[in-house]
Formats: sequence, structure tokens, C-alpha cells
Amino acid sequence: MPDSTDHLWTSLADRYAIEREIGHGGMATVYLARDLRHGRAVAIKVLRPDLAQAVGSERFLREIGIAAQLQSPHILPLLDSGANDGMLFYVMPFVEGDSLRGRMAREGTIAPSEAMRLLRDIVDGVAHAHRKGVVHRDLKPDNVMIAERHALVVDFGVAKAMRDATAQHTLTSIGISLGTPAYMSPEQAAADPNVDHRADIYALGVMAYEMLTGKTPFTGAPQAILAAQVTQPVPPLLTVKPDVPPAIAQLVMTCLEKDPGKRYQTADELLLAIESLSTPAPALTGAFSGAPAPSRLRRRLLVGGGVVATLVVLYSGTAQSRRERWVQGTALQELTRLTEAAEYDSAYTLALRIEEIAPTDTVLAKLMPRISRKSVIVSDPAGARVYRAAFPDTAHWRFIGTTPTDSVRLPVRVGMYRFEKAGFRTVLRIHGSRPDKTYLDSVTAPRSEMVRIDGGEFRAFLVGSDNAPPLTLGPYAMDRFEVSNRAYKKFVDAGGYRDRAYWSEPIRDGAKLLRFEDAMTRFVDKTGRAGPSTWEGGDFPTGQGDYPVGGVSWYEAAAYAKFAGKSLPTIYHWAHAATVNYSRFVVPFSNLEGKGPLGVGSLRGVTAGGLSDMAGNVREWQANDAGQGLRYILGGGWSDQPYAFVDAYAQPPMDRQAINGVRLARFDSTDAHLAASRGLVERAFTDYTNVTPVSDAVFAGYKRQFDYDPIALDAKVELRDTTPEDWNIERVSFTAAYGGERMLAWVYTPKRGKGPFQTVVYFPGSGVIFQRSSAKAREDQIASFIVRSGRAWVLPIYKSTYERSDSVNTDIPNTSIFYRDHAVMWGKDYKRTLDYLVSRPDIDTSKFAYFGLSWGGYWGGIIPAIEPRLKTAVLYVAGLTMERGRDEVEPVNYLPRIRIPVIMLNGKYDFFFPVKTAQEPFFRFLGTSAADKKYIVYEGGHDVPRTQLIKETLAWYDKYLGQVK
Repeated sequence: MPDSTDHLWTSLADRYAIEREIGHGGMATVYLARDLRHGRAVAIKVLRPDLAQAVGSERFLREIGIAAQLQSPHILPLLDSGANDGMLFYVMPFVEGDSLRGRMAREGTIAPSEAMRLLRDIVDGVAHAHRKGVVHRDLKPDNVMIAERHALVVDFGVAKAMRDATAQHTLTSIGISLGTPAYMSPEQAAADPNVDHRADIYALGVMAYEMLTGKTPFTGAPQAILAAQVTQPVPPLLTVKPDVPPAIAQLVMTCLEKDPGKRYQTADELLLAIESLSTPAPALTGAFSGAPAPSRLRRRLLVGGGVVATLVVLYSGTAQSRRERWVQGTALQELTRLTEAAEYDSAYTLALRIEEIAPTDTVLAKLMPRISRKSVIVSDPAGARVYRAAFPDTAHWRFIGTTPTDSVRLPVRVGMYRFEKAGFRTVLRIHGSRPDKTYLDSVTAPRSEMVRIDGGEFRAFLVGSDNAPPLTLGPYAMDRFEVSNRAYKKFVDAGGYRDRAYWSEPIRDGAKLLRFEDAMTRFVDKTGRAGPSTWEGGDFPTGQGDYPVGGVSWYEAAAYAKFAGKSLPTIYHWAHAATVNYSRFVVPFSNLEGKGPLGVGSLRGVTAGGLSDMAGNVREWQANDAGQGLRYILGGGWSDQPYAFVDAYAQPPMDRQAINGVRLARFDSTDAHLAASRGLVERAFTDYTNVTPVSDAVFAGYKRQFDYDPIALDAKVELRDTTPEDWNIERVSFTAAYGGERMLAWVYTPKRGKGPFQTVVYFPGSGVIFQRSSAKAREDQIASFIVRSGRAWVLPIYKSTYERSDSVNTDIPNTSIFYRDHAVMWGKDYKRTLDYLVSRPDIDTSKFAYFGLSWGGYWGGIIPAIEPRLKTAVLYVAGLTMERGRDEVEPVNYLPRIRIPVIMLNGKYDFFFPVKTAQEPFFRFLGTSAADKKYIVYEGGHDVPRTQLIKETLAWYDKYLGQVK
């Protein structure tokens, strides 16, 4: 190997064993190496020294680092990179297969069906990169490998690093060409400074053109090609290759439009076009159909990103053996990583590929239940074709089956579902892995503006309405979109403001009852004519007929509903259709924190009910009285903050702000519980900016209620399981601190490492109140990463949970003595668990930590104030509630007395603990010093990304408990 790289190999000797040079190009030399840590072959690419100097290590590592985050089955992953004494290198897998360039050189052209199959893989990888903000900039057949019949794109990030270097260096002066002329878009060839991701779309079109015809649109000297890219039309594909199906030819020519605005605007859009083609798939063939079987290793050099050559080797042996090596050597490890990171859509896609090759693999069998659930999807009528897209990638659909489907496996993550049937309207809905029954309406059916929704037991599941009792309600229908100005104009023009028949509700301004005539003088537009407050001259603003009507009071909304032959929704029906527990999948795509309303009729923020704009745009009046002279108006409007979607907000019914609008429903009048659903729903609300914690003297009395007399533990080990790979599990029992009861706890201790162990004691989410057995708690995914970090993990079985269940059926606080007494028992249970742990020699009694999830996050505002043995706390989705308990068990009185280090990890779109009204007050009240408390908000709902949860939790415990050896 070259002497100039000897020092690099020396520095990498503990990680890679360099075997030999396997190729070099104009920008790099490629070496075959062995990854010593993982026992696998890799290709190490080392940039030419002059190019490395021009690019610079900081820029190179930054762009390579971004590209390394890409995770797609159609992108060759980047394993490692670095800079050493001016030498820049990166490491990629040593892949079996061939390059697209090599295949075309051997076969000339590729059949249209096969070309589209390969193009679909390529575009899928590019679309993933574009969604992550990464543009390739040098796509061409040399940068595509074909392995196991699938295409993989290579060298993301390298072209970007080189292009950025032109700000300081002229790379062409050292013999480097940025981009390949035949695949450069017209804007690239013209050196347009505003080149964006659509340049990749053009390059994809060139590759498709070349696969189908055997040549690129323009050939010749580089300068002639560049000039042609800018000035000459692309020769129509059908004139070059008349036997190509017209639909495919049209797709390719759209990619090759000179004007970027006329191409497919995203790779996702192109992907959908490819998948919509009706070209039949080819028969299954080997990746090298027609090529002679190799008798020895054949080397293929793949020049990537116009920069480097990578080694692609076709090993001898059967295709099946190669696939099996891929499963054992790469796929299962990646599947485990994706599952642990809770990237279930990606894990599911990979699992299906593994299942085709190794259906009985034990690792796959263990992980599949965590990745997916079995479901039967039904529709009314049957016979609908069902597609699913990994949310929010709604341009990439996978066919699931025809309703009613067989039992099919679906990812455990929420996705977008599309139902199609000839002669019926297409339905879009978001759902988890068990979609509800979906109703389809004929294209000629009346009320096309409405969506039918099944009945069931509903809760008014909005912040501030949690104490409202659940009701069993019948099926109903609700408007797909908000009422528009144009629709409301029919009411105005029909004399709706003069006809008393539509105004059946007594009209009040506060406590004052208004005469109909007096009320109508209030319900006028800017010019004094009847109509919404946002209108002028009895009409909506020019050009805003399809905007949602705004500026209407509750009384106007109710009158319009009667005119339209419908009803205002109830808070129960609205919350069910809105599926606020899916807020993280709705709010980011909705019109909140905006500057004004947007037109109705667009599918923004689609809910599980199949409705649009339930979050944002305009607030929507509800039928229910909220008490204190207020009426509910839900979903938030364009200027509201994201948490408004989940808030049981209410305001005076005479309010006519521009942001006040309406969406209507239709109910079955025979529904026995309909009247109850329309009744009073008392709204709970606490403005924590006006709450003052009790004095220290009063608090001292509150704290003493958690004390108890010393009592013998009488501890017993009821079960011991040593079969798990990473830990031992014990179920223990001991005497509770009250009533002569026995309590249980699950104790996990690491198999690796040596005690005494730092110990994390868990307070779980409220779901444990409704479970009758804690056996499945052994599979807790939080416990897994804590114990693997070398710490013990303990789950106490608190009063009212699991085997100790009683009449408690909610975690929502209230002012009853019953709730107060249970709250005291929960605190004592936690303290008593630590009493037990202190008795064990394998536990480090100076290193106790709290971990609270949801309900446990809420209790993280109390327990660290009453348990002095805790050293630190991690609160996973925590906050205060709108409902208050008695002062003696209210977190707001305990939070200021917490002094230990605390980190809060929360979601921006939390449907239970909103940011402004629940999370921020909780953090603000914490008595921990500013240096030792931390609050992070993620783009999530009532959760945070698992990788971030693991990262921040372990880093926090390492900092405040000490690193585990």
C-alpha cells in the first residue's frame, strides 16, 4: 500500500486490519479491510491528499456525519469516518453484488418492468434522504449497487462536502470534477446558486432513460453535454425506444423537464408515480440474469459520488446462501437496533425481508411481537383495497389487502391508511396497528361532506374534562371539513338571522337574558348587516368563499346547525373523532401558530376519524355547557399554540372573535345517551401562575402523613428467574407500611458487573391501575436499558395496581378523602420499597434514583420531596393536572421542597400534559437549583424518541450517581 497512508493504517490498527488495495479513482483509493470489532469485511475509502486539503476535515466530517444518520434499506450505510493528519477516510460495508453501471455495461438495456423495480428502490432511498434534508447531488449508475436484487444508493454527503469546498478552492484546478455532466440538471450545468433537491429528480430521470435506452439523453465531450443540458430539449424517450410503455416514458420525461417546477416536486411524489404504474412485475430472477456464473471472486469497482471507488464482490455460492449470510451478518443486528430505538416502521419493513429468507429465525420470532400486531381490517361495504403509509411519509403506500383482510401484521406505530373501492369515495385515516371499521360512501351518496363514525364507549378525553364520566354512544357522522363562508352565506341569504325558528336557545349575555330583537343587533358584520363579525356588507371577503367561516358566536353556530339539518357536536363525539391521543400525528400538519385561516377542503392534520383541520384553522363550537356561563369551543385556531388541540377550552357563548368557527355533526335521535352527551360537562382548569405553595410550617404537617412506625419487613423471594441473558429477576414480597397488608416488587439485577448496584425505583404510568397481573411487567422496555447500563431496576406493586387493584379507576386527582388516603399509601409504598432494598447486600444504599413515567412523572413532584434517600430523578413525560387534589397531596406544595437533581423529558404535543399549562409550571415550581434541573421538549406526544430517552436518562444517572464500572 502507498507509504503516504502508512500512518493512517497504524492509527487504525486497533479497529481495522487492512488487507489490500482494491481500486482507485480520480478522487480516492479503496482498500479491503477487516472490521476487528465486529468481524466483518469493509471497504475503506481514503480521499486523495490534495482533495482532502481542499475539502477540509471539519466540512468533510460534518457532511459525512449528516449522511451517517440515514437509515434506509436502499441506502448503503456509512459505518465510520475520520480525519488523521490530513487524511480523510470513511468506511462502508463490503457488499456482494454489482453496480448499476456494471449491469448496464453487460446487458445494454434493462426491461421496463425490471428498470422500474430498480428505480423504485433507488427513489425510495433518495426520498428518505430528502426527508432528512440530505441531497445527493451526484446520482448516476456508478453510485448505485445491486445486491440481492435490490438497489442501494451510495456516497451521500461526499458531493456536498466537495461542493462546499468551492467557496475556498477551485477543485477543478487540482483535477476534480464536481458532478458528472451527463447526469447534471440544467440548473447545475448553468451554475445556478439556487440548485435544490429537484436536481436529484433530474438525475434519476437520466438514469431511468439510460436503463431503458442504453444511453443518456446527451452524449459527447463534457462541455458539449453541459451546453446541451441547458439549451437543448431532451430527445423524447419514445422516439429512441418506441417499445417502452407510454406511462413509463411519460414518468421519465417528467423527471427530465428543464424547468425544475415542472418535474416531480419531491422524490416521494416520484415514488408514488412509480408505484402507481400497472406494469407487471418480472419473474423472479437472479441479480445477474444471463451472466456467466463466476468461478472465483470477481472484483467490481464502483465509483461513488464522482469521488471514490468502492469494492463490490460477487462471492461464489448460491443466492440463498448469500441471503442467509446477509440475515445473520447484518440484518438481524440492524433489526435489533431499530426495535430498541422504537423505529417500528423501519424495523417492520426489514423484518418482512428477513422473514422471506429465514422464517423460523429465533431472533426474528422474539422481536416480531414488539414490532407488529395482527389485525383484521374491515370496511362497510367490503371489497375495499387498503394501503398503508408510514406516517408522515404519505407518498409511499404499501398494499395491505382487500377488506375484510385476512389476519395481517401491521407495525405497532401509527400510520396513514387509504381505503379505495370503485364507485366509492376514497377514505384517508390515521390509525395504530388495529384500525377501526371504516365506512365508504358511494360517489353518488348524499352528504358527501360527512364521515360516518362507529359508536362505542367515549370519554371526553381532553385536558380539563377527564373527570367527565364515559358514555356509550351510537354511530354518528361529522363534517369532514369546517363550515365554509360560502356554505354559511346560504343561511344568511335565506333570512336565517330573521327567522326565529332557527334560534331555539335562550340568548344570554352573561346572566342577562336578551330579547331576540336585541340579540340580532349584536350579531352583525363590520357594516352593521346580519352576519359573522368578519364579513362586510352582508358578504364574506372577496376570494374567501372556501375559507372557514369565522367570527360567529355559539348562538349563531347553533342556529346555522338547525338550518343545515345537523347539530353542533358534543365534546364526547368531537374528542372521539379528533383522537387527541394521536396529537403528535395531527398537530404538526395543522394550521396552528399561523397568521390566518386556510381554505377548507385540504387534507391537513387528518385524524383517525378521517376529518381534517380539527386542530387549528378555526376553533369549533360544541353543544355542551362548561359551567360558569361558558360553552366549549375546541381544537384551537390559527393563532393558538399547539396544546390547544387537546385542551377542553371554553369561553362565553356571545364571543365573536374571528377565530371562532363551526363544524357540524348528525346523530341518531334514538341514541339513548345522546341527551347526556349534550349535557353539562364541568370544566376543570387551574391557572398555575396564580397558585402559591403552602408555607414551610404547613408543609411540614403534610409531609408527616407519609411517616409510619418501624415494622418488620418479613421479606420473601417468591420467584427467581435467571434465564434472561442480561439480568436476574426476582419477585419479592414484604410487609406494607399500613393495614397489615403485604406488597410486592419486581427486582432486576444485572448479570454483568458486580454489586452493590446503583438502583432505579420506578413509578409507572396509570395503565397499571387497569391491569390485574404484573407478570408482563417483566418485559418492560425501560427496565431493559436501565439494567443493561449496569444498574438494578425495581418496580413496586403499588396499592390499586396490578395484583393489589381495588376500586380506584383513575389517576386523576380529586378532593375526596378516598383519593387523599390512596395518595398517602402510594407514597408509603415507595418509601417501604426502599426499606426493603436497604436490607439487601447487593444494593448500594447510597445510590437510589427515581424514574417516573406519566402518572409516575406527576408523582415525581411529590415522592422526591418525602423520600430523602433519593439522589436524583428522571421524569419521562411529567406535568401538573388541571384537576386538583386536596392541598395535602398536591404536587404544587411539594415541588418547591425538591432539592435533588431532576431532568424532565417531554413531548411538544402531549395530549395529557400540555407544554404551557402543565409541563412548564411543573418545572418552574421545582426547588432544585437551576444548575441541577433540566427540561427538554421533543417533537413527540405523550412520549419522546426512545433513543433520546435512553441517551438522556443514562447520561443523567451517570452524572449524578456516578458511572457504572
